[in-house]
Amino acid sequence: MQRIRSVFKKIFLGIKSNAKPVRQSVKFNEKLLDKNALKVVNTIHKAGFEVYLVGGCVRDLLLGLKPKDFDIATNAKPEQVNKLFKRSRLIGRRFRLVHVLFGARDFIEVATFRSGKVQTAKNGVIVRDNHYGKLEDDVVRRDFNINALYYDIHKKEVIDYVGGLADLEAGEIHVIGDATKRFKEDPVRMIRAVRFGEKLKAEMSEEIKAAILEQAPLLANVSAARLYEECIKLFQNEYSFKVYEQLERYGLLKHLFKQTHKNDFIKKACNNTSDRIKSGKPVTPAFLFAVFLWQAQNERFVLIKKKQRSFNLAQIQACDEAIIRQIKQVSMPRYLTARMKDIWIMQSKLEKMHPKKVQPLLAHRGFRIAYDFLVLRSQSINPELKEAANFWTEAQYNNEV
Repeated sequence: MQRIRSVFKKIFLGIKSNAKPVRQSVKFNEKLLDKNALKVVNTIHKAGFEVYLVGGCVRDLLLGLKPKDFDIATNAKPEQVNKLFKRSRLIGRRFRLVHVLFGARDFIEVATFRSGKVQTAKNGVIVRDNHYGKLEDDVVRRDFNINALYYDIHKKEVIDYVGGLADLEAGEIHVIGDATKRFKEDPVRMIRAVRFGEKLKAEMSEEIKAAILEQAPLLANVSAARLYEECIKLFQNEYSFKVYEQLERYGLLKHLFKQTHKNDFIKKACNNTSDRIKSGKPVTPAFLFAVFLWQAQNERFVLIKKKQRSFNLAQIQACDEAIIRQIKQVSMPRYLTARMKDIWIMQSKLEKMHPKKVQPLLAHRGFRIAYDFLVLRSQSINPELKEAANFWTEAQYNNEV
């Protein structure tokens, strides 16, 4: 919070009212700006439309952080934006968006200003939000004050209608509108609030905390596929375990991973993931998901083994059952579940330390991730496996020499 205060002390001195939008001149470090996002903004601007960088990218730029994603908002209709770019596509039903493509996985998302008119289901969840409006209408459709900031790259101005700048200065998170209603509209906002709290070291408002505790079960209204993408953001970062603890504290975790219960293995794995990210090393969601479901898979194996004579078949069945139960809450692509099963199945092989199996296992494409899994187990819930962990550490060294 102190870091945030120091950044904003001079910039926002004198802000008292949000009756009219605050327009603050800010020149961002060009190294932090995405060149493709600027190309998209300039193209839309030259076509005569109003256009801004918006949301998390503006928030992070103000904090001196390098944004992972750059989103754009404009008064141009999706079809008009689509015509401006040869490589673009219209997506979405509930929210009509345009993805401007720059590579297989490299795209910039462009949204048209939304009005306050939305179509909701009986449970309050938004099912249609394709009524277009003006900038001041679009602001109130966003989730949190700190994410409702717009940046005009040509005037070099940040535009704030709801007090997002003041919240960043104070290190606070407030919902735009009524928290209970906004979480009903989109329950994912609850886990986003938790993630932003840890990322920005900011305090959620008491209204947010109370609404989450009351409405956590609403996550069941969100598609399992969408929750997968959100879970990647929740745990693949530099504050993974803190997010885990907050999700548990507010009753959200059980609606994402009902088979998962906190232990030292999970803490070790989350912190290991964070350390790897800080060091610039690669990470995969398969590893953490395998950790989260390891206990559930083991418990299923113990029960199945009583009826199934074959160790291998019992193991495969236990893996499948744990995964099937999980994807009802948070879906996972097949390549990821296949890697998880490899990690689990290789554990018994690594535990045996069979000399004749050393070379084949070292050559296995899934060895390294399974080895890391074994090491973390030996350092947490299974200290009796330290000998096995040391055995495979030496085997790798001897193989390299």
